[in-house]
Amino acid sequence: MKSRITYRNSEGFLMVEMMIAFSIFTILTITLFTLSSSMLDLKSWSIDRLSKMKQYSHEINEGIGSSTSYGNYTKVISNNMFDISKSNYIESWGSDNCNPRLEFGDYRYIDTGIDIGNTNESTDIEARNDYVYLTADSSISSTHDFFIVNASDHSNPVVISSINTGPGLSSIDIAGPYAFVGVMSSINQLQVIDISNRLDPKLISQVKVPLPTASTTAPFTVSIKYHNGYVYLGTTKWSGKELHIIDVSNIYSPTVIGGFETNTQINDIYVVNDIAYLATSDEMQMRVVDIKNKSNPILTDSFSSSGWHTQAGKALSYFEGVLSLGRTVGGFNVNTNHELFVFGYNRSIDIPGGVYGIVNGLNDIFVLTHSSDKELQIYDADSLEKKAYISLSNQSFKMSCDGNNMFFASGNSKGISILEIYE
Repeated sequence: MKSRITYRNSEGFLMVEMMIAFSIFTILTITLFTLSSSMLDLKSWSIDRLSKMKQYSHEINEGIGSSTSYGNYTKVISNNMFDISKSNYIESWGSDNCNPRLEFGDYRYIDTGIDIGNTNESTDIEARNDYVYLTADSSISSTHDFFIVNASDHSNPVVISSINTGPGLSSIDIAGPYAFVGVMSSINQLQVIDISNRLDPKLISQVKVPLPTASTTAPFTVSIKYHNGYVYLGTTKWSGKELHIIDVSNIYSPTVIGGFETNTQINDIYVVNDIAYLATSDEMQMRVVDIKNKSNPILTDSFSSSGWHTQAGKALSYFEGVLSLGRTVGGFNVNTNHELFVFGYNRSIDIPGGVYGIVNGLNDIFVLTHSSDKELQIYDADSLEKKAYISLSNQSFKMSCDGNNMFFASGNSKGISILEIYE
């Protein structure tokens, strides 16, 4: 009896073991099948994903996808997988260094200035990474007219070098290691200064514009713009062409290759791709000139507004496809004769005191005026409603944006003033 019970128990254990083994086998088989299927799905997904990554990477490299501007020379390109910013450094060479998302907030205004000489007045300004490049004009020909300022300590800007280029300078644009300056002289209209060593700037070349006749007196330069290997020079009204296009690919021997006659003074120039915008002093307060063929610029459009008999196009600014024009007030202010025009939003407003400088931003427009105690005014870029104004303690004539800071050519012997903006 005992042996029979033991036998049966052994048989029962064997059955249980077989059932367990079968269950494990079944589970293992299902698991392996599921794992195999999952691996196949994973492999298929991976191949598909890698294929799409290759496709999307190619699209990004080719600039295919939705594109939005970031500043003037950077685009953010997006597709279903990537977002990438692509900058055109060649186009941007010579442009300001302004924060493309600069917005007005708290601020500190510093008018300590520098000493450029009692008889000297600053005329134009460019700022790059807290270094300021300043032009000036003096009644004394031996006075220095080009200054480089270390403004890293905004409360104590320091002149680190200066030179005398001759009769005085009216305008400046900076591109890399070179300063292109407009000359207030009939001898030469453009000078190129090597600023690669800021402690020792050197005048390396000069240009005189072509004369209609040998006896013609050449004009003074009023405005200047560097863009993609060329300098665009605007002059006072004279018997020749007021816009000159100068090839500076050979920096030691610049060559005038084209020109355009406006029959009026050109006060400011802005170049975008193959279009030059000119702020001018006659009925056509702004001209749009096709410069694709540099030797033969062609007028393609113009802008005029009421008040042109007394008011002049004075300043231009461009940001993410939005162009702004500012003009002088023309003496007695007339409310219906506006001074600021923003073409991207098709809006304009009256600004007593006129507009002498503009910095377009994403949400704010900074406007330099000659309104007493309201020399810098900030407007909403969309509605053109005034958001704030600041007294600059002087009627500055030019402005330059560098990061979150504004630098002003004060128009007097103090040379500069600085506005720090805290967003």
